[in-house]
Amino acid sequence: MSEKKYVQIREGLLEGGTNNGVHRFLGIPYAAPPVGDLRWRPPAPPLAWEGSRDATRFGPCAIQTIGASFDLRVAQKSEDCLYLNVWTTSLDQRDCRPVMVWIHGGGNLGGAGSEDAFDGTRLAGKDVVLVTLNYRLGAFGFLSHPTLGANFAVLDWVAALEWVRVNIVSFGGDPSNVTIFGESAGAVAVRMLLACPRADGLFHKAIMQSGGNERAAFAQELSWQQAQKAAERFFERVGTSDPVELRRIPAELIGQASHDLCGLPPPPRRIHTPAHLVWVPFADGDVVLPGADPLHRRGIPVLMGCTENETRYFIKPGRAYPKLMLAGMTAVLAGSRRADVAGVLSRKRQSTYDSIDQLFTAAIFTEPAYETARRLTNSGRRIYYYHFNRVAPGAASSQELAKHTAEIRYVFGNLTADEYYDAQDQKLSAQLQAAWVEFASTGVPKVQGCEAWPEYRVDDPQMTYIGDTIEKRPFRPTELIEILNSMRTQTAHTTFFSTSRMLLALFTGGVFTHKKRVRWLRSNS
Repeated sequence: MSEKKYVQIREGLLEGGTNNGVHRFLGIPYAAPPVGDLRWRPPAPPLAWEGSRDATRFGPCAIQTIGASFDLRVAQKSEDCLYLNVWTTSLDQRDCRPVMVWIHGGGNLGGAGSEDAFDGTRLAGKDVVLVTLNYRLGAFGFLSHPTLGANFAVLDWVAALEWVRVNIVSFGGDPSNVTIFGESAGAVAVRMLLACPRADGLFHKAIMQSGGNERAAFAQELSWQQAQKAAERFFERVGTSDPVELRRIPAELIGQASHDLCGLPPPPRRIHTPAHLVWVPFADGDVVLPGADPLHRRGIPVLMGCTENETRYFIKPGRAYPKLMLAGMTAVLAGSRRADVAGVLSRKRQSTYDSIDQLFTAAIFTEPAYETARRLTNSGRRIYYYHFNRVAPGAASSQELAKHTAEIRYVFGNLTADEYYDAQDQKLSAQLQAAWVEFASTGVPKVQGCEAWPEYRVDDPQMTYIGDTIEKRPFRPTELIEILNSMRTQTAHTTFFSTSRMLLALFTGGVFTHKKRVRWLRSNS
């Protein structure tokens, strides 16, 4: 039975609940509903209320059709989605506990702060104040055009952090010790905030999990012209480019257009990859600095890392993958070095699927992370790099191994499926929670009673390897990563958007007809 708890914040009185010593305040508005005339505008301040506001239920999640990795735990999807959630074990304003603000992933197409894997009960039990949030998705959050503006989702993240600065002390939190962290698209959000002048002073440490790295070596940054073209395709789909009319279109139609234009084909042949995202933050020089360069804030320490088998989240094991697909991927991802990459993969004498896993993981995740660690360290920033390769019994059985998102439940302590995880997973989860909390507290990750995790240095690159145990290892790039990294000295041979379409064709057949796809694969292999 939940015990009622009340907290006074700037906008009014909140009625939350307490279970087993953890206070939960859910569905708190951090901005005014971005509907009607507020659609495609910067978030307005939240509205005040009289009396007490029920904060025992999650607010609606953003309109979406796909993208959530876990159970959303809410049925209502709405354009009115700018809500956040707080977990804490103290409501004493004198406690000044570290604050951790989680930004969910989902390709900027799906997800919410309410997902069950992100439940803050266990992490807040480690003496931090945990905040999760929703933000505008798809065209609602990422449409970029001169007549409307850009980066509305980025402004949502800033608004949530401003809410934290003003109100978090009422939940026992310290507004001068805030860590932002996220995975996949959430990690990209962290990088954008590192390059966002409007977020100055709103956070003090950053964690990027499986994302937020340099652009892939084969691709160029999304240009303003490409962002406008995406917007113009959206205008064609909804039938108008007039701002007044655009703000009158039913939200459901905009949500459907967001889905249709993101590049994903309809079921059952859908495979969602991070390389064909259309709705992404854009470096406009106003909200986000050009290049989305995280060097804007050199004094903020960064914890970052990848999983061993990122690709297995997007391209599932147990299906038939032809060698032609691998050849086409190699052509796209390795360009002029395709022969060298093909040689490395062929010498491994492994299945086509394993080669696809290694190539795609290296090209989209590991090599960009390696380049990011090198560049940020050269700039004088303190960087800690981890590599997650724990394979739970259930992950071994499904052959998904240490896939994209695999580390999230460990970090939050939500290993809820007993048949999927074992005692070693529970132990490792406790250690990762301790390391994340210690980083949020001091800027240095470590497990109690153990030495600090190694700082990444260019002259002595070290990482923390998370397998069945946690250990320090040299961060030596593989031959595959070295080949891909060498491409950064060359001019990228294609743009992010055109590459996205190619990759989509490879994985799904959704853009090209079968005959065109085969011709393209053969001509590029």
